[in-house]
Amino acid sequence: MSTPMSLIASGSYISDGAARTIEFPLPIDYFVIQNRSTWGTAPTAVVKAYWYRGFAAGQATHITEGGGSALTATATAAGGAGFTEIDQRTLADGPLVATGTAITNATPAVVSDVNTPVVGDIVRMLNTTAMLQIAGLEFEVTAVTGGVSYTLGYLPAAGFGAAATNADYRIVQQARFLPRRRWITAITAANPAVITTSIAHGYAVGDRITINNPDANFGMPQINGLTATVAAVTASTITTDINAAAFTAFAFPTSAVAATGVTHAHVVPFGEVSTILTAATDNDSFFGLNLGTAVVGANTNVMDWMAFSREYTF
Repeated sequence: MSTPMSLIASGSYISDGAARTIEFPLPIDYFVIQNRSTWGTAPTAVVKAYWYRGFAAGQATHITEGGGSALTATATAAGGAGFTEIDQRTLADGPLVATGTAITNATPAVVSDVNTPVVGDIVRMLNTTAMLQIAGLEFEVTAVTGGVSYTLGYLPAAGFGAAATNADYRIVQQARFLPRRRWITAITAANPAVITTSIAHGYAVGDRITINNPDANFGMPQINGLTATVAAVTASTITTDINAAAFTAFAFPTSAVAATGVTHAHVVPFGEVSTILTAATDNDSFFGLNLGTAVVGANTNVMDWMAFSREYTF
């Protein structure tokens, strides 16, 4: 017995050679991508690749064109750089990765680890010996040297007293609703006060936020509980309408102080009451497919794709 599938989405992109994610309105069952730039030019390259429901993460089947325009069926095994389905209904935090050996006390901070996450992953740092002031905090990975190191781009750790001598992590999933609570890694004692967050925050100009800094170990107690309007943003900074020029400096405590227990500073959308985030109303969950480097196309290649689903038929 066969079940019909319908085309639910299609598109094209110019590849930069890096892995990317394509989002869909519902789960898909079949996906095909074709390299418009290389088809018929006889390079040794994947010109067409397929994903089917039931494939393991990283798996793909390909058609590869070699010398003389010969076509060959090839495959990327599970765990490779093929396709990986994303269904945010079922995402869970990853396992503990306990192979990191150091974090630099630099800006940005760089973690030495043979098991590197990927750019864009959110990692919760754990067991950060000699740098306990960041233990339990979540950071966005902004750069990676595969099998060597990864960068916590929004952690200004140059003022920390010592580098970490251990650095475990687990990849964590984010709340589905926007805007989100974000940890604070820096606040300028200036007019206006500028906040840096450990993860790209997603706030927009005009949003109202509340700054929570209840622990005197972090300095700048004057800003605790103040509400501000977002005046400008970058990926990880929020320019507020607060004049903090006369406030005391914000700074992370030492590792020794953090070992006794601290409450980290954070920013929340205005409207959060206790554990109820009443201002977060935009659910950004999605179904998608991550295209790894084996199937995404080489830099400047034009890629055409189609996605099919059994859950939607005409």
